[in-house]
Amino acid sequence: MTARDPDRLIIEDGDADTQAIAAYEATRRHAVRRGLVAGGAVIGAALVPALLSVREAFAAAQTDAAILASAIRLENTAVAAYAAAVKSGVLTPQFRRTAELFGRQEAEHAAALTAALKGLGGTPPTGTDAKLLAPLGRARTQKQVAEFAIQLETMAVAAYYDASKMLQQARLLQTSAQIMANEGQHLVVLRQALAKDPVPSAFENGKASG
Repeated sequence: MTARDPDRLIIEDGDADTQAIAAYEATRRHAVRRGLVAGGAVIGAALVPALLSVREAFAAAQTDAAILASAIRLENTAVAAYAAAVKSGVLTPQFRRTAELFGRQEAEHAAALTAALKGLGGTPPTGTDAKLLAPLGRARTQKQVAEFAIQLETMAVAAYYDASKMLQQARLLQTSAQIMANEGQHLVVLRQALAKDPVPSAFENGKASG
């Protein structure tokens, strides 16, 4: 096994370094606080473990192929989430068009990551994270759908931020950075839809409040 940068957020041989623990705990506490107040039954405490599992999957990856597989599963889940939002019947025509656009862009992310993983000789996953999608089925208003999407996109940004510290190949780092930037664009639009501060931080890394 090749040596890894000690500053990277990974868990190796069962021993988590102090930086990884600190980052995990900070994210967990923030997600819990946001989950308890942001969207009631939809964006509640029950969603927090599923959101954290997304970032943990990236943090635990040991190779570029493993990171890509985690990213593909995340993107597949995002595609399914926006498709469910479109079919929910609670969106205005304008917001529905936004959800359709975001869904297409998530599908493009998945396609690019799938091609990259195949280029490494890997087999792309085809499933989604059912636990992550489940709360969306209880959305009864557009606000609840938007709150869910904000939480999902925020965790996606955090996951890609972590991936940027671990990817070995420059071309994969470029793809990851481009996807992270697009997820940040999604966050701006979603925040605006809820009359939130669209750009609460100069550095979008998944830790700023949604």
